Amino acid sequence: MSALYAIVAATRYLVIIPVIGLIIAAALLFVVGGLKLLEGVYMAIVNPSSVPTDVSVIGIVEFVHLFLIGTVLWITAIGLYQLFIHQMPLPKWLQINDIEELETDLIGMVVVVLAVNFLGVVFNRTENILEYGAAIALPIAALALYINVRGKRSAIHEKIVTSESAEITGDTEES
Repeated sequence: MSALYAIVAATRYLVIIPVIGLIIAAALLFVVGGLKLLEGVYMAIVNPSSVPTDVSVIGIVEFVHLFLIGTVLWITAIGLYQLFIHQMPLPKWLQINDIEELETDLIGMVVVVLAVNFLGVVFNRTENILEYGAAIALPIAALALYINVRGKRSAIHEKIVTSESAEITGDTEES
């Protein structure tokens, strides 16, 4: 039984594979996006008359979109590492203590990425914006509902666990 336990416990290190892949993908988005952004800024400085205003705004929004996706990938990698391998000394806002925190962070970032994506569409085309906006609003609404329902379920579960723990230790309060 001890050997089986050791094997199962060691499988958590398989998470290193997606962590490395996510970090490489995030780095690629940051580096390629950053270099292309710098190139665009350089071209705008060298020859500002050649860059139409609406094109430069669209380009910047697209770069923000790339950076946000890279950020989502990086936060996912860091979160998986913290959950399965080892806690890291990170700012409090970046610490992940359970899978629900990672999911909530990811959902928040997905909403921001969808919003930036919609902004890019608004600048690029004027037809079917209502349909496209509805197509983006629907998953955002579904994700908000999911977070709300899960949050309520987690609060109820925490109350039950706390009261059961208090009963076991004899720390029940009389109301």
